Amino acid sequence: MKKIKILSLLFCVVMLVAACHDDEEGPIIPQPREQVGRTVLVYIVGDNGVNELSDLFKTNFEDMKEGMKEVDYSKCNLVVYSEMVNDVPRLVSLKKQNGKVVADTLFTYSEQNPLAKEVMSSVISQTVSYFPADSYGFVFLSHSSSWVPATNDANSRSIGYYRRTQMNIPDFHDVLLSSFPRPLKFILFDSCSMQAVEVAYELRDCTEYFIGSPTEIPGPGAPYSVVVPEMFTENNLAINIASAYFNYYEKFYTGKVPSVNTNWTGGVATSVINSAALDHLAMVVKTIIPKYIQDAGVVQRDDIQLYDFSSDKANYDFDNLIQNLTGGKDNADYQSWRQAFDEAVIYRKTTPKNYSGITYSMFSMEKAEGLSTYIPRGSFDSKINNFYRTLQWYSAAGWDETGW
Repeated sequence: MKKIKILSLLFCVVMLVAACHDDEEGPIIPQPREQVGRTVLVYIVGDNGVNELSDLFKTNFEDMKEGMKEVDYSKCNLVVYSEMVNDVPRLVSLKKQNGKVVADTLFTYSEQNPLAKEVMSSVISQTVSYFPADSYGFVFLSHSSSWVPATNDANSRSIGYYRRTQMNIPDFHDVLLSSFPRPLKFILFDSCSMQAVEVAYELRDCTEYFIGSPTEIPGPGAPYSVVVPEMFTENNLAINIASAYFNYYEKFYTGKVPSVNTNWTGGVATSVINSAALDHLAMVVKTIIPKYIQDAGVVQRDDIQLYDFSSDKANYDFDNLIQNLTGGKDNADYQSWRQAFDEAVIYRKTTPKNYSGITYSMFSMEKAEGLSTYIPRGSFDSKINNFYRTLQWYSAAGWDETGW
């Protein structure tokens, strides 16, 4: 009789523990998921010292949850590394439970610089370990300004901006190449001025496609409720993402200065770069740049589309530059270049004007062709020119033969 009572008591305890465990939303210890078709890591660098970015990124995060409603969760993972003002860094999985999209916080971290190579590499490696997939995508949210060297100047950020620190593109390359098990399917730069030929060429072995803007992006960033479902498509993947981004903002475009982020009327420019075509593009460019620029000759820029209104003026339209050098569309050198360009820039769209948060005004995009480039200027040994010489594009494009 006593044995029966003891066994009954043990049974009740076991059932009570099991019931308590079933009530929990997630596992006590995160467990790796079985391999799926695609994992996308969204990397949010939101602490720029004020709430400006964090407030926007919180809205983006909610939109990502909305977008996941349209995705077959059995075949994909959307993982978010979130670093915000007044919050600890965390790694979150957006997953479906009982028909709802929930944010499952897997790990929290001590305060750390998300733009430090070892931190970014660790986050990516952890994501790959817990969410293995046949293919991977990467989305980057923060301030950025193309390839320019990292400084303390908030208007000269390179990639990312965390408490007055930035990350140089060659360092970003090293992290992506060493931390993901294979080249990414795509990188979406939801960050300003990243569709530069210097950036794409430096990162060409890290991803198949780049999606972004050669100039400033809309204040609210990507409309993730419509962009997220496209991240898990197969055919025309990169163009699907870019089209969803562009079409959303084109509907609200009026050409007027936007009064608030929630009603963005200030336009958008988006393009897609095919990495596989970049080596051929560089080869063709190398037959042109040294031919038309010699002895550190100064290139007239007045009629070339400018994308960058900071003091660096690091981003001009690539097509405009080659037309300017060769004399126009009827020139054989230009036509050869344009064929290579069209193989590399496979999608490009823009509204007639875009808004600049640097000048607080609208500017024409009439000559925009979707990809920017630097035109060396100023003193030969300026910081920006010295850094430019460290980029792979400098010699690949023949700038090392021009005197610059």
